Amino acid sequence: MQELLELNGINKRFGKFAVLHNINWSISPAECVAITGSNGAGKSTLLHIIAGLAIPSEGSRVEYESSLRVGYVPERFPALRFHPSEYLRHMANIQGMNKQEAGKRIDAMLNVFQLQDMKMTLCSKGMLQKVNIMQALLRQPDLLVLDEPLSGLDEPSQMEMIGILSEIKRQGTAIVMSVHEPLLIASLADRVTQLRRGRIERDGMLETGSETGRMKLEFTRVTQDKMLELERRSGFHYWISRGNPASMVVSRQVADEMLLDILQSGGSLTRLEPWSGERAEQVHSTPGQSMQGEGA
Repeated sequence: MQELLELNGINKRFGKFAVLHNINWSISPAECVAITGSNGAGKSTLLHIIAGLAIPSEGSRVEYESSLRVGYVPERFPALRFHPSEYLRHMANIQGMNKQEAGKRIDAMLNVFQLQDMKMTLCSKGMLQKVNIMQALLRQPDLLVLDEPLSGLDEPSQMEMIGILSEIKRQGTAIVMSVHEPLLIASLADRVTQLRRGRIERDGMLETGSETGRMKLEFTRVTQDKMLELERRSGFHYWISRGNPASMVVSRQVADEMLLDILQSGGSLTRLEPWSGERAEQVHSTPGQSMQGEGA
């Protein structure tokens, strides 16, 4: 697949301190890459170079998409004295967007993100992170760059944010994210780039922990009808439990679509992890079985 952006021989120094060493890296359209590593490994600096916010000391950053649009989501986002709609209109104006086009885009995103237009000083961290992502999506970027997108969020907010990012990826936007949370990596990432002391230690496809690439999804608050619909979907393998919580095993290729479907139906994800186990004794159904009389 043609790359969207490529880094060749990137070095970055601040004074005499070397932060990045000989970075060769690329990302393709609609691909999601997780950047991992300990604090101080150079993750944020690498994200800044990928986003075009920092200039490397040596090496080249090559864009293969004409007029590549990049959206950047910083880790820290302040609670400004604006309503989200006011802040987003200011950001759209700074980006040179047509006022009418910007208004329609902002209204649509407020609806999709289900965000109340209240003062940002009164917003929770999860609500502020939604605004943070919305400002990066104003011009429908080809590449979305996120620095620790789940940092400081409670579990329900994390699940909601994973659903939002899954939908952004499904629509074709490439995503690169600095991340610590295994759940976010398992939910979204196609590839993991691991940094150690400013060097790429590993860069490869996500290791699912299973030769067959299966994922276990555990969730609550899903109706029997929705569960029956899920088990009829392509990529469904079998149920482990259909109680509350329910858990099922699916192909990794469809895990993010299943996750998004569960969240959009009002369900709540409690666990997502690679699955290499065999059918357990508590498995209650196989694909296509009726759920009549089963509790959800």
